[in-house]
Amino acid sequence: MSCGKCIKLLASLFIGVFSVPLFSAQLLSAQSIPTVDVQKEFKNGKASLAGEWALSWGEWTSLEDIAASEANFKIVQLPNFVTTLIDDKTLNELRFGTYILKLKNLSRTFNKPAIRMRNVNDAWQAWWIDESGQAQFLGESGKISKNYEAQQMRFKTQILQLPQNVNSGTLVVYLSAQLYKRAGMYGAFDVREFELANKALLSDLASRVALIAIGLLVVFQNILFYVFRPKERVLLLLAVFAFSVLLRAAVSTDYVYYLFGDPAYFDILLRLEYITIVWPAVAAAHFFSCLYPAKFSTRVVQLGYLIIALVVTFTLLVQLTQVVDNLFYYQGLLGIFSFYTMWLIINSMILTSLRSTLMIVSFFVLFGGVVNDVFAASSSTYNLYVSEYTLFLFLFAQTQYHSLRFVSALDMAEHLTNNLQKEVAQKTNELSIRNRELEDKADYLKVQHDRIKELSETDHLTGLYNRQMFDSYFDLKFTEAIQQTEHLSLVMLDIDNFKEINDGYGHQVGDACLKAIAEYLQQTNLRKNDFVARYGGEEVVIVLSNTDIKGAAEISQRICDGLSQIKFSVVQGAIALTASFGVAELTYNQASNTTQLLKLADDALYQAKLQGKNQVVTAKIDA
Repeated sequence: MSCGKCIKLLASLFIGVFSVPLFSAQLLSAQSIPTVDVQKEFKNGKASLAGEWALSWGEWTSLEDIAASEANFKIVQLPNFVTTLIDDKTLNELRFGTYILKLKNLSRTFNKPAIRMRNVNDAWQAWWIDESGQAQFLGESGKISKNYEAQQMRFKTQILQLPQNVNSGTLVVYLSAQLYKRAGMYGAFDVREFELANKALLSDLASRVALIAIGLLVVFQNILFYVFRPKERVLLLLAVFAFSVLLRAAVSTDYVYYLFGDPAYFDILLRLEYITIVWPAVAAAHFFSCLYPAKFSTRVVQLGYLIIALVVTFTLLVQLTQVVDNLFYYQGLLGIFSFYTMWLIINSMILTSLRSTLMIVSFFVLFGGVVNDVFAASSSTYNLYVSEYTLFLFLFAQTQYHSLRFVSALDMAEHLTNNLQKEVAQKTNELSIRNRELEDKADYLKVQHDRIKELSETDHLTGLYNRQMFDSYFDLKFTEAIQQTEHLSLVMLDIDNFKEINDGYGHQVGDACLKAIAEYLQQTNLRKNDFVARYGGEEVVIVLSNTDIKGAAEISQRICDGLSQIKFSVVQGAIALTASFGVAELTYNQASNTTQLLKLADDALYQAKLQGKNQVVTAKIDA
């Protein structure tokens, strides 16, 4: 095989050889390949490459054909996404192509010309063909390939150095767009001095390192404050919010590859980047729901974390191309929770407090950054991303506010500690005499108060709560159960054959039976929050908080069985005490008010009487 053919083969395979002599052939004419005169375009230290480029899609045109003026291409306007340059059918079948642009007056304008390749998706490989026909490998991002499985990618922090002391030549960029539909050469492309490009890269890196430092400060500072004040749950939520933003900033930046340079990490880092599109928004909703709780805010937060779980599962399990293709849904979830958070803050304006004002101002800055980045992600010409900066500015402002509040509380505590003892000592002597007088009066008043309270709340015969106290307590518990979506059961019991006891043994014996049953109920292993009251005559009601219909029926059956064991002794003999029970539950019976729930329990009690007494009957669902 001849030397020329070997060179042709090597060039067509794009091996990373620094310099491959092709042959002395005339390059394509200036009328064929678009040309940029960098000297004329030079402005503010750089020369823009925006404008006409040659694009050959569906093939990697060999360097030999480009040099021999045998390349087929069309003229396109860059920067732009491939989706706007190529029809959908072609793009679905062929996801690779060649970009070509001729540069002149390069060495007359720059000493060390360079291009920052940040805005190139997906994998790319760059070559330079000079006027003599020599091809020089410039650099690459991972490994270009004609199928997704073989492609390798890394984030684009690379600065592409063009040849020095070369006045004219052709820049060739081979692209494989196997992952992103919004692939191609987009954003601000320009030639600048290597030192200037490197300085811009390092300045950007320094600003992001500063952001990460602020993020770490916010996280650890709020965790530290939370450790000292566990009641301030908002501090922990702010730390979680800050950590989610910090993780988002870390994985979404190109500079992560300073730590993880292997393309093998690209897959997991990109998946993590998509997860952190949604997580900070949910964490923000949780944080602001704690600051400004609203109706259903707890449900929204729970739904948010359920969505996060689904997003994580989907993102980690499906193919990466599917994740990227569904970016719209990630951004949609981000928008939904961002709008909900904004609603919480606007709703808090009724507080008219400094904190709510600060939150509103800082959140609108944050929301503006999010809107800006969503627009930048969909634009091929506008690529300024600022949400990371606004996020950290917001978090830092909130952390400092809470820090000042925390420090103020500590200062107040310290002041009280240093001065309170002296103030107390001065007042102790003056108060001691007065205290003794007040203690005597307080003891008397307490006795009277307790007596009045007992008389107003309890039934004088049984010692159970009276009907008035039941009505008030039942209304309160019913409202709480509705608001908190909890179970609430009502048990109504009636002593069996009570009229016969009164008629046969006298009302004094009947009253004694009522007292005996009341004592039994007070000694029964009911829970601390269970409420027992005399409803009227021989009827007793029991309110069981946070208890479903099954649990209420079991408790009622235990009481019923226990009562049947009681033998009440009288002069005429022993009286067997039994009772019938009716049970109803708010959720189970779908009661809309206390009156309806009382009627359901009373109807169930009536059924228990009809069915033979001494038993428990549960209200029907359709009652």
